[in-house]
Amino acid sequence: MRKHNTQIHNTDNVYAVILVGGIGKRLQPLSKLSRPKPFLSVTKDRKTIFAKTIARISRVLPAENIIVVANKRQARLIRADYPKIMKENLLLEKTSKNTAPAIALASLELKKRSGDALIVVLPADHYIGNESVYLNTLKKGIDFIEGNPKALVTIGLRPSFPATGYGYIRVKNIGAKGGIYKVERFIEKPDIETARKFIENGSYLWNAGTFIFKAVTFLGAVRRLAKGIYGPMKDMRKIEEKYDMLPNISVDYAIMERAYDIYCVKGSYKWEDIGSFDSLKKVLRAEGRSFLERDGKVTKII
Repeated sequence: MRKHNTQIHNTDNVYAVILVGGIGKRLQPLSKLSRPKPFLSVTKDRKTIFAKTIARISRVLPAENIIVVANKRQARLIRADYPKIMKENLLLEKTSKNTAPAIALASLELKKRSGDALIVVLPADHYIGNESVYLNTLKKGIDFIEGNPKALVTIGLRPSFPATGYGYIRVKNIGAKGGIYKVERFIEKPDIETARKFIENGSYLWNAGTFIFKAVTFLGAVRRLAKGIYGPMKDMRKIEEKYDMLPNISVDYAIMERAYDIYCVKGSYKWEDIGSFDSLKKVLRAEGRSFLERDGKVTKII
C-alpha cells in the first residue's frame, strides 16, 4: 500500500479555519437548531461530524492553529465536542452570514496574528474517508500556495455519478502530471442532463468546499470583488455592531466565480457532503449505523 506523507513542513503560519455553518435545512427535522448537522454522529465510533473534522486536522496542526467560526448559539456544542479550544480561536457570529463573511472574518483575525498566515478552509459537516489521502491532498495545496502566494486553491474530486446536489469546477488540462490544474470556472448545482454531460466531458470535478490561500490574498480579493463585505469589516473594532450589515453570500458566489489565478488540487479520497438524506443513508450504511426513517427521511440514528 502506498504511504502518504501528510507532514506539513512548517506549521507556524498555517491555520485551519473550520466553518460550522447553519443548521442543515435539507436534513430537517433530524438536523435542528439545538443540534445542527455538524453535531450529528454518523460514524461507527459515534463521534460527531464536527469532532471528526477536528481530530483529522489535529493530526497535522497544533490546537493553537485551529480556528472555528460558528454562530453564537453553537458555542456550547463546540466546547462540548472540543473542550480544549482556545477562547481566541472560537470566532462567534451573532448572525450566520454564509461562507464569504465567515472566511473574511477569520482572515482578518489571522492577518492580525501573522501577516503571512496561510489558511485552509474546511467545512465542519463533511464525511471523509481515506484520511491520509485527504491530508496529503491538503498538504499538496499548502505547498502550492507557499510557492504561489497570490493564488487561490480549491479542492476538486472526480465525479462518480451525475450529482445534481454538488457544485462543479471546470479545469484546464485535466490528467496533466501533478494533479493541480488552472480553474476555468465554477458551476452551481446543475440539472441531471448537464451533470451527465459534465461527466462525459471529463474536465469537471466536484467542488468539495475546501479552500487554501494566504489571508492577505483572500482579503485582497474581497476588497476588489465584494465591497459589501470589505467595507463594514475594515474596522475590526466595529465588526460586532456592523456584522448585520453584511450580505448573506457564499464564497463561491462572492469570490471564487469572479477571481483570477485560481487553481484546483484534485483529490481522490472518499467524500460525502451529507447534504441530503440519500447521502446521509449512504454514510450510515457504510459505517454500519442503524437508523429509523419515514417517507425517505432519517428520523433517528441509532
